[in-house]
Amino acid sequence: MPAADDETEEPVEPSASHRELDRDTAARLRAAAREAFAAGGWQGTRVQDVVTRAGVSHGTFYTYYANRAAILEALLDEVESGFLALAQRPWHGDDVHAALAEVIGGFLEHYRAHTPIIGAWLEAAREQPDFAERYRRARRMFVSRVAEQVQATAAASSRGRPPVTAGAVAATLVAMVEHVAWTWMTLGEPDDRDEALRSLVLVWGAALNELAGFEVVPSPGS
Repeated sequence: MPAADDETEEPVEPSASHRELDRDTAARLRAAAREAFAAGGWQGTRVQDVVTRAGVSHGTFYTYYANRAAILEALLDEVESGFLALAQRPWHGDDVHAALAEVIGGFLEHYRAHTPIIGAWLEAAREQPDFAERYRRARRMFVSRVAEQVQATAAASSRGRPPVTAGAVAATLVAMVEHVAWTWMTLGEPDDRDEALRSLVLVWGAALNELAGFEVVPSPGS
């Protein structure tokens, strides 16, 4: 069962004279929420856990955030901005393996830095459609970027093989990295970061190389 304190109150607009203090208080609440989600996940975290860690009252919490979903959304803004920066990073140079190591390694490092929040996000997505849609939207952004690279690096000449869809290939490659990150950092399965990265780069590189034998077509609607 979800925590029982998702009641919503209208946030109070902070006065201009207290903006700096307000920013500090909001940041303290987010830091406390991060600790609370790390300890209890989405299901086990209440507003009470956040205010206790932050050393503030419930009234102070509701001045800034309507409920625990709202403060998780605020934490996800930072997570998403990092993934967006990775997705938009160009794949420089002729060394495909080095480019893959940079992008995949960046994904793993960002995931590791925000594991507690991503774990809470995935929990919340199972019961709240807004969180599920936000995850799908973030994932589509990353898949779309990889699909662009699939089309850019794979030759369009076919050797009699059926065409493959760039989006489907990209979604499969991204899912591979997602699952490694999830089992390693969210579930706590032992793994060696460098070995995991080498393996992922090897498989991605082999897939891109293999695509030279296929006609790669854009995803529907792209």
